[in-house]
Parts: sequence; structure tokens; C-alpha cells
Amino acid sequence: MRRHKEDGLLHTACGTPNYVAPEVLKDKGYDGTSSDIWSCGVILFVLMAGYLPFDEPSLIGLYKKIWEAFFSCPSWFSSGARNFIKRILDPNPLTRITIPEILQDEWFKKGYKPPKFEQDEDVNLDDNILYFTWL
Repeated sequence: MRRHKEDGLLHTACGTPNYVAPEVLKDKGYDGTSSDIWSCGVILFVLMAGYLPFDEPSLIGLYKKIWEAFFSCPSWFSSGARNFIKRILDPNPLTRITIPEILQDEWFKKGYKPPKFEQDEDVNLDDNILYFTWL
């Protein structure tokens, strides 16, 4: 469980070391959204490359690579994919790409179809609330 302190930041380090954002490792508090974007970037890299961007036999070596964002993209990554991944795996959480920026990225938008949520017009949430209050 992640815990907030008075500063509004999270202070509990959690996650698999290869996927953890640099700011989580520094143990000075971190923004959960920004660190989750980093972890999603690692996942995206693995799905596209077939291997981890940060991988070392020792934790110290691994953490050093993560802190410096020391990785390289394989040759088969397009320039758009390469730029997108580099913006996600930015070691500075203040300059790392945000969710709104991700949604506007040209590489990300290529072939993207926003989800369509169907609404059942017969459903009234008030009916459900009344039902559960009655129980």
C-alpha cells in the first residue's frame, strides 16, 4: 500500500526493481501518476523490444542505470516510437510526459480509437442506491 505524507507525495517504495521509476528509488517522496507512467513505459519497451530496458545482475548497477535512464532502443523501433519511449523514460518526473501529452503524441495516436462506452438508457443509478439502502 502506498502511503501519503503531509507533502502529498507517496513514500512507500514498491514494485519490481526493473520497472521502478528513479524517483521511487530516491526515497524522497514521489508522484504516483508520474512513476506509474515510467513503469508503463518499461512495459511498453518490453512488449516492443522483447527485453528489459534496464537490466543488470546487481541491484546497485540496475539502480544506477535507472537513475540515469541509461538504455538504448533497438534498431527496429521507429523514430516516433523511440522518441515516445524516451519521453516516458525521462528520469526527471517533472519533465516526463504526462497522460494528456501521451494522448496527443503522434506515434501513440496512430491507429488509436478511443473507447466507446455504451450506456443503457433504462438504468437509473438512483434505483440502485434505493435498492441497496433498503437492504
